[in-house]
Amino acid sequence: MVKLGETVNKLARRGKEPEEFLPRKPSPKRLSARELEGLRRNKKEGRKWILGLVVATAVFSLGFWVWGQREGGWEGMISPIGESIQELSEGGLSTKKVETKEIEEKIKAQVGGLQGTYGIYIYNLTSRHSYGINQDGVFPAGSLIKLPVILTLYQEAEAGEIDLESEYVLKAEDKKTGAGVIQYKPIGTKYTYRELAQLMGRNSDNTAFNIVHQLLGDERIQVTIDDLGMTKTSLGENETSPSDIGLFFRRFYAQSLLSRNHRDEIIDYLTKTADEDRIPAGVPEGIKVAHKIGNETNSFSDAGIVFGKELFILVILSKDALEKEALEVLPEITKIVWEFEN
Repeated sequence: MVKLGETVNKLARRGKEPEEFLPRKPSPKRLSARELEGLRRNKKEGRKWILGLVVATAVFSLGFWVWGQREGGWEGMISPIGESIQELSEGGLSTKKVETKEIEEKIKAQVGGLQGTYGIYIYNLTSRHSYGINQDGVFPAGSLIKLPVILTLYQEAEAGEIDLESEYVLKAEDKKTGAGVIQYKPIGTKYTYRELAQLMGRNSDNTAFNIVHQLLGDERIQVTIDDLGMTKTSLGENETSPSDIGLFFRRFYAQSLLSRNHRDEIIDYLTKTADEDRIPAGVPEGIKVAHKIGNETNSFSDAGIVFGKELFILVILSKDALEKEALEVLPEITKIVWEFEN
């Protein structure tokens, strides 16, 4: 067999380059002017199509982002409310014209002859109209301050900082007098953080509050309060306003502050509580009310969501009041509001 090198040498001696005997690549086909123009046109159309796709994708993404920034975000698609930041910053301007002067006069007549000061705030979650009296007045918060504490606990859990199923062992220094049952339990009793949240909501347990408060710290809880826009609410001073508590419930119920499951879990804690003689006593039997009472010296309050045909938030705060008068008038105010809203 002739080796490749020998063949190349023979070809060289004949004065021919080896490449002349190799297969040649076919010459490129020369395109007509019409064909060239067609290619240029197709290329141009392709660029336009790609640019259009990029622009459409950007607009679509921006639209989703803007929707997510609305109060309620994606939660607003399954909740009866989704408000703009402007509405919230202006204290919840109504999107529906509702004449409220008459009902405000009725509420004023209920509390006018009573000792102390009352502040009432109402917000309809469907129509988004709001009204009340002394809505921005500052009142003792009492146990209403537990609301942002429970919210903060669940936010930390969703951030992966706290496990709600972790157990806490009760210590002597944890116990606080007043509302709740944990104060009567033996040292060493174990509670999960989820159980402590439930006891704060359902029984307004002061010892559970003390444990979770210490776990989270004042600064973290106040950040939650400030982020919600509750400008008249202070954890350290234990004070708030009717409109601030109303804002808490609006954002808690309508905005994606928590997953829907966690939100509904907390609503369950606030339903059928140990204290049903205030707002729940003023609505027809069988109507669900998720609420939190607040007691302080000469201050008797209640606030929550009434799940009637029309869902509405009702906040009733008092200060320098008589307990007997307050406990009688809170259900009466609720009846007036219920009849107006439903």
